[in-house]
Amino acid sequence: MLLASTITAADFKIVGGGAQITDQHLSSHAKLDLSLNPRSATAIVNGIPIIICIDLELVQNKLWPWSTTFLKWRYPVKLGYHSLSRRFTVTDPRKQSTAVFHTLGEALRQLDRFSVIEALPAAIAKKKNLVVRIRARIDTESLPAPLRLMSELLPPWNQQSQWHEWPVQ
Repeated sequence: MLLASTITAADFKIVGGGAQITDQHLSSHAKLDLSLNPRSATAIVNGIPIIICIDLELVQNKLWPWSTTFLKWRYPVKLGYHSLSRRFTVTDPRKQSTAVFHTLGEALRQLDRFSVIEALPAAIAKKKNLVVRIRARIDTESLPAPLRLMSELLPPWNQQSQWHEWPVQ
């Protein structure tokens, strides 16, 4: 039970960012501050990888109380440990790459800068009052079943950042 609580002990912050639409492409970037509880490193070293997801949404703000979410993207990155080489790994399926680091801190710093370019349908690219919303979170659904169950039963854990948004230029 202790292992489950340390897996999701995290402090994820979105420090800043921006977005713009050019030629029907959304370009967005963010500065992240991701840290895990030191006990989480033990869990990772013991063979339990953590998937950190960056969730991005393109939203149109309107005058009435609700907004319209046009598009949602999910960018998972797997944080793991290679026991033979005693190195931490960051696997990014979007970039089809795995980077290797000596320490967990180095691996997390690799994730400090997020940027993406996504194609947009022409009708959405022309909309006004668009904002980008972003958050970082641990994907608890990717945890092994017993830990996933515990992560649902033993809240609250700071396993995700708050949503942050900024206008699309």
